[in-house]
Amino acid sequence: MVVEETVPLWKQRANALKEELDSCIPEEWKLKTSPDSLPLNTINIVSDSGILSKEELGIISIDATDLASSIAKKKYTAVEVATAYAKSAAIAHQATNCLSRFFPKEALERAKWLDEQLQKNGKPVGPLHGVPISVKDHIGLKGQLACIGFTATIRETIADSLLVAKLREAGAVFMVKTCVPQAGMQLETDSFRGPTLNPYNRKHTPGGSSGGEAALIASKGGVLGIGTDIGGSIRNPCAHVGIYGFKPTVGRVPRTGGDGISAFYGQDTILATTGPMGRSIRDLELWITSSIMNEPWKDHPSVLKMPWRKDEVVFKNGNLPKIGIMWDDGVVRPQPPMRRALKYTKEKLIKAGFEVIDVLPYKSAEAWDITSSLYFSDGGETNRSNAAKTGEPIWPLTEWIMTQSTKPRTAAEVMELNLKRDIFRAEYHAYFRTLDIDVMILPPAPDPAPRLGTSKYWNYTSLFNLVDYPGGTLPTGLHVESTDIPDEAYEFTGKSDKEVWENYNDVNDFVGLPLGIQVVGKKYEDEKVLEAMKLIEEAIRA
Repeated sequence: MVVEETVPLWKQRANALKEELDSCIPEEWKLKTSPDSLPLNTINIVSDSGILSKEELGIISIDATDLASSIAKKKYTAVEVATAYAKSAAIAHQATNCLSRFFPKEALERAKWLDEQLQKNGKPVGPLHGVPISVKDHIGLKGQLACIGFTATIRETIADSLLVAKLREAGAVFMVKTCVPQAGMQLETDSFRGPTLNPYNRKHTPGGSSGGEAALIASKGGVLGIGTDIGGSIRNPCAHVGIYGFKPTVGRVPRTGGDGISAFYGQDTILATTGPMGRSIRDLELWITSSIMNEPWKDHPSVLKMPWRKDEVVFKNGNLPKIGIMWDDGVVRPQPPMRRALKYTKEKLIKAGFEVIDVLPYKSAEAWDITSSLYFSDGGETNRSNAAKTGEPIWPLTEWIMTQSTKPRTAAEVMELNLKRDIFRAEYHAYFRTLDIDVMILPPAPDPAPRLGTSKYWNYTSLFNLVDYPGGTLPTGLHVESTDIPDEAYEFTGKSDKEVWENYNDVNDFVGLPLGIQVVGKKYEDEKVLEAMKLIEEAIRA
């Protein structure tokens, strides 16, 4: 007698969600080639597909700022824009597995209403009028499911999160939600939905945990999106796919609502923040100013009463920021292409007249010990419970990050860790002051986008979650070249250093991947960091 194997509950839910999403993609928007047969590099798949018209290709080629202006001037209608991006999002998903939800019908209804309002009133409803905004899966969007990467956490959201509500007031159109990793705690994006893939090389990760957003926007399936960052989850993926991202100081933009922006409620030892991911630095600013223009601090006490103060930015050297470059965190050595990107940036900045100094790291190993212990003060019990509810396995990278905190902590132990955190923050503030710089440039990771399943070193980004400093990433325009050969074996500082070196063992697997840099500044100086990023990019592009 043949006994049929019972499909576990988590797999049933995963299959049902995949079938539902696939059914939302019209046949005429589906690729003729199966995903498994696509080339490794699909960065141009939307334009190469033949599915979009010439005008639609024009729509998806410009950034959100130009798009909003074009809609306001009636060059494009909101319906035309929504249609173009619905097609392109569907195509990008087929190549990279970046979407968790797809609802073009609702987006087109919203776009039609926006067109009617523009015709009726003669002006846009707000600065984002008609601009599609993609939403990371666990952020609340009314009427849509939200999930933190476990099937047990899937639930329908009955109201917009505060951030979504503010962006909707500004005129945004929502049509997709994007994939997150299991527990929302990986520098990759792998869960019951399968891995999200890097459009520059589908054997590599787009990063995480906002990897769905990154893959979508890099593929031109989206133009501006909502990411979150508790350890690098905006900055890391943006760097891995060659787009722009910004992690604000906690509280500068709304962060409440939906399914929570952490793997569990009530965790406030290290706070996550929402932030923009997009195609230009000015788009990041458009997102931020749109999210706070209607004073969200009146709606929720977690938002700081702090309008955007761009005009108050003052640099140490007048019109140009004084910049420190940190080449190495002292724990894991950046691989050759990452060092080349920093060297290129430094040369460009000096040529443009910037004052640039080299700076040394500060207690990087201690920072990671504190941070990783604070992430899972319950020893990972909440995540294991979520997995057990449906029989879902714990994915390897989820297991890895949870093992960085070895045990559940007592209340007294959490208090002690919080004290260590606060002491470190004070020490780092003093250290940054002694540097006498406006912003610091450093790698966003020790390596270009790693092969799937190998991303384990967080501290180039997580350090700035520990100290709550704002930071962003921008592409240098450089890519990995065949001459970026691995270093000869050297005396490794430890296990993490050796692992990163071993993973970068064949440059040919990495050729063509984009190279980004990270720019950070002091707490609450978000405007200064963003203005510095603009000037740094101008110098790099010159």
